Amino acid sequence: MSRCSVNKNRWQEFAPSTWTDLDAFLGQVFGPHAASRATRQPTVPSSIWEDQQSYHVEFDVPGVQRDDIEITFEKGILQIDAVRNPRDTEGTKLHDQRYYGKTTRRVSLPESTDPDSIQAELADGVLHVTVAKAAEAQPRRIDVQ
Repeated sequence: MSRCSVNKNRWQEFAPSTWTDLDAFLGQVFGPHAASRATRQPTVPSSIWEDQQSYHVEFDVPGVQRDDIEITFEKGILQIDAVRNPRDTEGTKLHDQRYYGKTTRRVSLPESTDPDSIQAELADGVLHVTVAKAAEAQPRRIDVQ
């Protein structure tokens, strides 16, 4: 029986191959989610739906002020940028699981939207953006004669 020797790179067995693996590895060394905070933007829960007249987009942005939200619409892409700033607190922070900084969400909308109709409302930590459908995209009833 002959043995075939294969050159193995031992580093590949040790090094994480994905961000998830890296996060798990760093979590074992430095504590849970050490890499997550440093390499990823916070995930903003969202809902997107349509009715006969409009498209609706909602984002949960608790603690974000109106002045820290920017909404743009270009080439069919609705982009929402929100910045959550940490509170100025006196004393020593003992624990904080909240994400701070800028988060960006992009939503691709059909060409049948009316960009001039975009409206946004921030209430109770929820941003609601409404984009009306263009008149030609809305259903209409045809009378039979």
